[in-house]
Amino acid sequence: MKKIIISLIIALAFSFSAMAQINIGNVKKPTVPTGNNPSGKQTETKSTDNSGQNASQTQSEKTGTSSTSNNGATFYVSETTGAGSRTADGSKEKPYKDLQAAIDAAPEGSVIRVAEGNYLGKMDQGYIEVKKYLTIEGGWNTDFTEKNHTKFHTTIRPTEEIAKAGTSGSHALLDVIVKGNRKGTVIVDGIIFDMGQYNLYCKPVYDNPVASAPANCETGRIIAPGESPLGVPTTGGVSGSRQIMHGAVEGKLIVRNCIFSNAMHYGIQMENIAGHWEIYNNIFVACRMAACEVRGNGVAPETETTLKFYNNTVLFTWPRTKLLEDMGYGFRYMTRMNYDVYDNLFGCNFYGALDRTRFDSDLKRDKLRVTNAYDNLFFANRMGDICLPSGGGLWNFQPAKNFEEVEQLQKYEGNREVNSNEIDLIKKAVNDPYLKGYLGLTMSHSSSYDENSAMNTFRSAFGMNKQGTETVRVSMYGNRYPYTDVQKLWSIIPGKGAQKL
Repeated sequence: MKKIIISLIIALAFSFSAMAQINIGNVKKPTVPTGNNPSGKQTETKSTDNSGQNASQTQSEKTGTSSTSNNGATFYVSETTGAGSRTADGSKEKPYKDLQAAIDAAPEGSVIRVAEGNYLGKMDQGYIEVKKYLTIEGGWNTDFTEKNHTKFHTTIRPTEEIAKAGTSGSHALLDVIVKGNRKGTVIVDGIIFDMGQYNLYCKPVYDNPVASAPANCETGRIIAPGESPLGVPTTGGVSGSRQIMHGAVEGKLIVRNCIFSNAMHYGIQMENIAGHWEIYNNIFVACRMAACEVRGNGVAPETETTLKFYNNTVLFTWPRTKLLEDMGYGFRYMTRMNYDVYDNLFGCNFYGALDRTRFDSDLKRDKLRVTNAYDNLFFANRMGDICLPSGGGLWNFQPAKNFEEVEQLQKYEGNREVNSNEIDLIKKAVNDPYLKGYLGLTMSHSSSYDENSAMNTFRSAFGMNKQGTETVRVSMYGNRYPYTDVQKLWSIIPGKGAQKL
């Protein structure tokens, strides 16, 4: 009996020891940030540099949106004063030159402050990858004493040379794939993304309708993926499909104070695995397909998979091809998520400012989904302010004044078209040739058939059907929006759309 009791005591001792080790291990695991102050109110925060010295954030460093709560590590990146990863340590004194190097070196929960400059990724390949929970803050001056995203421009703008080198075609400008912690946070703040130099456009030959260039536009129409320019003079890079921001995140994602311009294939196209997301105070202009599309993964219920999309300016979203047959949406409500869309400015989106045509195959689950649109301003959205299904594969386009009758919207109050005073403000801010070209857009179809052409004679000899040709010409399609004019789109209308904070 004594041997049995002794054996039990020894076994219990080992059990308690193992439990103690497990508990200690849990305590030692690094915490991951859970986000910051999404309201945009200024708050006094303290930051810690890489030397471990705490320093109060100066008034000039306040951004209008506070720094994220983090693990205490702050890294610095500067194109002009930084050095390579072998000599830089990420401090203010020795910042990285390469943003990707800083991301790779930073531990989970770090803040990366990025000075003005153009950042093209590792060895200038034209894209940035994020695979951990952290914060990227652009818009800092070179000595990191002031943050102002409208004054100090932190950009990711691939050049024509990078496009033709073909090293980045399978990547978005910013790939964000972060999983494993539903309490983790990824923040992207104050970055200007632009694909205007990367995309392939027709040269702006104003008297040639094939070039599709309204007078004084920077370029002719965009050359969409899979389209051959057929000898038309071109300028720029490539026509391959490529998003500006793409990926999947589990946890919280915040995207704010950014510009998404001239996207070949979506401004933002993301998957929310499970988390409460916010996309606010951004400018989307001249994006092809859609400005913003975020879908739920379906792992978590809709109440745990949400998106707030607010105070964004969304202009000139273009269809899939020059045939103008589909796509061209400002914001898309996808499936398995709840959405709040409010205080945005939607203008000149071809197929509709909002797309609410998607339904979950699980109809019971779909009925639980909440989609809201309220207090938004609209103007010149060619087909309508919201696109709805109407049965038989057709679409039903409705103006803002009818949102009260849209059964898919649970909250719908306060949506309206801009008034005459607001139109004057829009005219002052938006590039005039681009806006007039869009408002005066025309399309023409022509076809020809020569039964006795050399090609048809040859096809007939092989028992093949004879063919004709069809030509579609459109006066404008996805032309590049001038980079120098994008900054004028901040604070077009006070309180609506993206604001200078």
